[in-house]
Amino acid sequence: MLEIAHLRKSFGPLVAVDDVSFSVERGELVGLLGPNGAGKTTTVSMIAGLVKPEKGDVLIGGARLMGDTDPKKRQVGLVPQDLALYDELSARANLRFFGALYSLTGGALEKAIAAAMDLVGLTDRLDDKV
Repeated sequence: MLEIAHLRKSFGPLVAVDDVSFSVERGELVGLLGPNGAGKTTTVSMIAGLVKPEKGDVLIGGARLMGDTDPKKRQVGLVPQDLALYDELSARANLRFFGALYSLTGGALEKAIAAAMDLVGLTDRLDDKV
């Protein structure tokens, strides 16, 4: 499903990621652990197509990820470290906004919102500001 092959990224003289390789099979969960500055965020940013590696490849379903606008990115989920919600909007409005970014509309979007809120036990808070 996901193959990371020999990723490398430097920022000036600082080598943030050096020759990182691993694979993730469908249904498998992976966590990156390490101290601050170990390159976890940079690695995840390269996998998500937000940062271009100097060397190496990110393969999704065997096909090379070709940057930030590549449609294959829709197969990669990323939960950012910082809260990425608009606090002036309700939970429903936030979920509609982010769902629309993934081309969800109408009944499919509403079904996904209901399922997400049910999953986290917050259905009764759908119209509250986050």
